[in-house]
Amino acid sequence: MQIENDFEKETGFKIKELRYLKPPKLPYFLYQNRKNYRGADLLNNIIENNITIERYSETDNDNDLKEKQKVNDFLNKNNYEFEVQTEWLSAENLYGTFWVLEPILEKIRKDEY
Repeated sequence: MQIENDFEKETGFKIKELRYLKPPKLPYFLYQNRKNYRGADLLNNIIENNITIERYSETDNDNDLKEKQKVNDFLNKNNYEFEVQTEWLSAENLYGTFWVLEPILEKIRKDEY
């Protein structure tokens, strides 16, 4: 999956997988990809990518709405099905917006294993 490169190129927002060693200035984006490997006939040749894009910010104002719309536009343009939710994270004193994408399947061709 190359969602990281496509996301940065099309939205203009930097994104990192899982975490930053030194978190950048807010707002910032992270993503995670939980992969499930499966298949048939004793062969795991299907990868199910379960991707969540996360945005953390101190505010949830009009500028934040514009940034969130850019992410929605990116996902819609690339035909990703998704759910989105914004929450107040009291332990961090931040707003978190989470885009949970429907699983994206990849098939490993026989000549690749």
